[in-house]
Amino acid sequence: MEGIKSVISLGQQTLYSTPVTPTVSIPVLPSDGIQVVQDVVDVEGIRGSAPKARAFSRGKRMFEGGFELPLYPNSIGYLLKSIFGDVSPATVEAGAVYKHTFTEAIQKCFLTIEQSLAGAMTKRYSAYIVGNLKISGKVGELITVSFSGKAKTEADATAITASFETPRAFNFKDVDELSIGGTDVKAKVQDFEIEYEIGLEVFHGLGDYEPSVAYVKQSEAKGKMTLYLDSATKSYYEDVLAGTEREIILDIIGDVIGSASANELKVTLPKCSIDKTDTKLDFDYTAVALEFHGREDVTNGLIKAELTNTIAAY
Repeated sequence: MEGIKSVISLGQQTLYSTPVTPTVSIPVLPSDGIQVVQDVVDVEGIRGSAPKARAFSRGKRMFEGGFELPLYPNSIGYLLKSIFGDVSPATVEAGAVYKHTFTEAIQKCFLTIEQSLAGAMTKRYSAYIVGNLKISGKVGELITVSFSGKAKTEADATAITASFETPRAFNFKDVDELSIGGTDVKAKVQDFEIEYEIGLEVFHGLGDYEPSVAYVKQSEAKGKMTLYLDSATKSYYEDVLAGTEREIILDIIGDVIGSASANELKVTLPKCSIDKTDTKLDFDYTAVALEFHGREDVTNGLIKAELTNTIAAY
């Protein structure tokens, strides 16, 4: 069966143990997908011969993996809600445009993900939590989002009729701001990544092969970007030596919606340390590559995302 027949869809769960029928489909790029990880325990014993394994016993089972896709203005909200855990909606234009502010909470939100492969096998993975999310962009290309996570269970299913969103994906031209410490550097940036990781783990108890609960450890926000080296961008080299902390903002603005609004995703890391700069010599222009990571700000936390679109609530 052809791989292009594969479809990935998702729905929001209320409870960790109760899957739902997916309602939204996402057009993914070639990805690893969600896979089963089944431990196998060797049954050993001294029986007068050399082989270690006399039989097998099933051990712990996990379902983990993820996908990459273009960054669309509606479906990204489901992924952000899962990994952040908290969202506050607000009306921008009544009945037309809404703004969703995502902030960190320890309790995360669950998804049911349907993975229909080549029309031959359809599985639904319940209580999936996004544990890692990365937004990437490069000059001349679409902006993409990749995510990975862990689920509780899987079950056979009949695939839903795919329902994809109609707004276009964001591209590099839509980057309205990429700023470091209040200075917009987007015109000198060749590529960037912003990554959010929540330390997602699952706990196995007695009496079941599958996880009984999911939990998170410490979270981390980090990223990198490559800039054109000149008299202004060279100052970030000094930031490494001085330990200067700066706010980093990525603001992506797409097509007009409502009467005077636009699809928009704004990500803010309020306190960042630039850890590394790299200035390789080349026959082309000289670039400065920056790597940074964030820390908690007393008022604004580690990371915040603000999404404006036509979805009333997530």
